[in-house]
Amino acid sequence: MSIERNGHVLKYEDGRYYIEEAPYATAKLDEAKIYTKYFDLVEAQGAALRHTGEAVKITAVSFYVCNIAEK
Repeated sequence: MSIERNGHVLKYEDGRYYIEEAPYATAKLDEAKIYTKYFDLVEAQGAALRHTGEAVKITAVSFYVCNIAEK
């Protein structure tokens, strides 16, 4: 059964998304780091600026968590 969750990603002005390892940006939303806690989000926003020199904006996203039973 899938459960819808809400979170946030960090998005650059040119449409790329922040990822936590070099090269620190990706064009694919599904590769972006999803944050569910405000403290983690703010900490990552500072890290993105340090690593790339570019500011990122906070963008809300919805995603699904699926429980896959082992058989």
